[in-house]
Amino acid sequence: MQFIFQQLSVNPQQGITLAHQLKQQITWLIAAGKLEAGTLLPSVRQLAHHLGINLHTVRNAYQMLEAAGLVETRQGRGTQVLPFDARRMAQTAAAIRTHTVGVIMASLTNPFYHAFFQGVSEVADEDQTLLFVCSTQDDPAEAWRYFTQLAARQVDGILVASHGLVDLLYSEPGASRDGQPIIPSVTVDWPGCAGPSVQIDLEGAGYQATRHLLQHGHHRIGLITYASEVANVKPVNDGYFRALQEAGIAVDPSRIARVGAFDAASGAEGASRLISLPQPPTAIFAITDMMAVGALQALRSVGLRVPQDVALVGFNDIPQAAWLDPPLTTVAAPSFQMGKEAMRMLQDLIAGKPLIQQQVVLPTSLVIRHSCGEHQS
Repeated sequence: MQFIFQQLSVNPQQGITLAHQLKQQITWLIAAGKLEAGTLLPSVRQLAHHLGINLHTVRNAYQMLEAAGLVETRQGRGTQVLPFDARRMAQTAAAIRTHTVGVIMASLTNPFYHAFFQGVSEVADEDQTLLFVCSTQDDPAEAWRYFTQLAARQVDGILVASHGLVDLLYSEPGASRDGQPIIPSVTVDWPGCAGPSVQIDLEGAGYQATRHLLQHGHHRIGLITYASEVANVKPVNDGYFRALQEAGIAVDPSRIARVGAFDAASGAEGASRLISLPQPPTAIFAITDMMAVGALQALRSVGLRVPQDVALVGFNDIPQAAWLDPPLTTVAAPSFQMGKEAMRMLQDLIAGKPLIQQQVVLPTSLVIRHSCGEHQS
């Protein structure tokens, strides 16, 4: 623990007081989990000696930390770190604009989020907003940790993509639908969330992809989907179910491959399971293009041709989709537009402007290429 405090330093040349510098650094250590609840801070005298500053400066920093609800000082027991409350941190943040925005998203490597972030950046650049980008790797716990750190940084607002973090952004858990967020925030790609949001017609995407395969004469259509029916997966699955039901085809659970991630490796795993069935599907819908890339590789590895033996459809229309062999039929998700819409909405919230719409739902569109051929099963 002493090593952590060795990281503290102050610089008289900075534009803020030494006490504020010290308070900010300790706040960050608490928000980042480096200083856990119950940890005793060095005494005022110890820290002043270590930094070579006045006792009053350290005492002032500790008093500011206590006023923010981060520590508690008791006579004879010293100054102890309290459990970190990100909601309180955001509520007590300075009213002065920092011209910074946090962007919490599920992945930095998935091309879907790359296009989304490009849209965010284009709008942010218009007023020179600095973006703090956080990748959670689809881990909700990481999303919450990043929120606490962004709150400690006193960002002006937060964009949350593909995570159900919104209830945590309000002062009282469960009061999100009627209350006001503790920090301006917009949720992206998470249907059913409270507060301002930008969504995609996910159910329509699943329906369009499956219906297209039905129109090509396929009746045994496999689905590669995520293992958990989280908010931005269930509607896609529902679109698949609806298209089959409208065609009078019963949903066969054996033709649904649920996998643990949205990447190519998981797509390959799902396709391998489907083609090993006694009656394998003649067509596959993968709920992301990256899954479809993996599925294509798995099909080829056992000598199956796309689309002659198995038709294939993805979802997102990432740039690589058009360059596959054969080029991938997919449902285009307007991820770049999502980023622009979300950032504009957040800017209005930060500026205190009323929103014209609390929720924006962007349409999807089928992009027909060569991975689906005419096939009669």
